Amino acid sequence: LPAAEGWPLVSASAIAYAPWMPVPAELDVAGMERMVGAFAAAARRLRRLGYRALELDLSRGSLLASFLSPLSNHRTDEHGGSLEGRLRFPLRVLEAVRAEWPDDLPLAVALTVSDLAPGGITEEEALEAVRRLAGAGADLFRVLVGQTTSEFRPDYGRLYGAANSDLVRNRCHVPTVASGRITTLDELHTVVAAGRADLCVLDLG
Repeated sequence: LPAAEGWPLVSASAIAYAPWMPVPAELDVAGMERMVGAFAAAARRLRRLGYRALELDLSRGSLLASFLSPLSNHRTDEHGGSLEGRLRFPLRVLEAVRAEWPDDLPLAVALTVSDLAPGGITEEEALEAVRRLAGAGADLFRVLVGQTTSEFRPDYGRLYGAANSDLVRNRCHVPTVASGRITTLDELHTVVAAGRADLCVLDLG
């Protein structure tokens, strides 16, 4: 995260991530156009460099995540309000990235499916967002929770992310990546064998 005197910040709305963080500027339409082009150009560069997988980040306070959550998106234009409005810009970015990324290489989305906070994205909204993103070209989903705002974080217990991966995989019928205190190969194999995820992030920290 940038220091108080760091680079300029933009977000869906002018809401600081935490009390000690600078307040971002609300991203305007011209800025959205620039961002769509920048994301597409980044995907194009990665393709030319020979990368074999790409992940688009819609999680934990990132720019695109700020549009998706009602906690960070207070806009009154076409990019706010309903889930359809809040998804509009992230979907444009995904479609632009997908257009630059080869069809035979995986394009993943890291997605916060629960803000763990009052007034955050609902379960049904999150599942519908997964379906819409999959329809726009996402091949698999790394499922995350919390940290949309600084004070609401997951309970970092053993396998804490597996249940949300299970929900997305089996309600939306899309491949998922589970993460969250998966610390052994036995735990990884158990999660995959139980049909709760297709891949896991092994936490060796």
